[in-house]
Amino acid sequence: MKNYREELEKQLRELDDLIKLNEKNLAKLKDLPEHGIKASTVRGCNQYYITEKGTGKRKYAGKDKSKLVKNLIQRDYVNAVNNKLLYLRKVLIKFIANYDISEIQAVYENLPSARKSIVTPLIEPDDIYIQNWLEKHPGQQNPFPEEGLYQTNRGEMVRSKSEKIIADSLDKYNVPYQYEPMLELGYSAVYPDFVALNTITRKTIYWEHLGILSDMDYATKNFKKIHNYEKNGYLQGRDLITTMESSDAPIDVRLVEEKIREFLL
Repeated sequence: MKNYREELEKQLRELDDLIKLNEKNLAKLKDLPEHGIKASTVRGCNQYYITEKGTGKRKYAGKDKSKLVKNLIQRDYVNAVNNKLLYLRKVLIKFIANYDISEIQAVYENLPSARKSIVTPLIEPDDIYIQNWLEKHPGQQNPFPEEGLYQTNRGEMVRSKSEKIIADSLDKYNVPYQYEPMLELGYSAVYPDFVALNTITRKTIYWEHLGILSDMDYATKNFKKIHNYEKNGYLQGRDLITTMESSDAPIDVRLVEEKIREFLL
């Protein structure tokens, strides 16, 4: 299950930035008189009345008071926003302090073995889920495989140095993956270079490496391949990762690892 602490802490920083900005806006209005302002709409026209502090005396604000009216209403708004921001900040700080989504799975993990052996957990433990996922997405399914020339750190033989880089990068980050699984797209079967699992979100993502884009025929063929993925609901950046290279632009290892961190961790 995804841990949203990082997103919550980012939200808290955004609130802090808004509070600082709003306090600057409030400082610009600090010299206004402590008058109240009443606004109403009568027969389609906006009317404003200024109420003096202490006496409660109310006076209609004509056009000559339009700047004062605007500033008083703006001050009321800024104060209201400030109160809301401070309240939300307080609530969020308290929530983050007590937030630990891993406690759900910890209930099962911390059970005595005698109980654990007969309990069916609400959330399947990661190790069992990963094993089931690997069995559900077997690799080496291409019925017309090319002879692999490069051995990955995990022992597979892959066709290119670039595929070895991708496989070894996935292994480096402990991302479960399979090489050349089978995927049904519409009425046909395709064999993506890789399928990988985001163990946090438990989302399955496919990976295609486009290796010779400087070859026009190859590029056209792979454009159609990616189009076929998207036509069948596998969108790039959501369900599908692509990397590419050409004769004068080799695969970028840093970009491979950046995509792993972005989509699979």
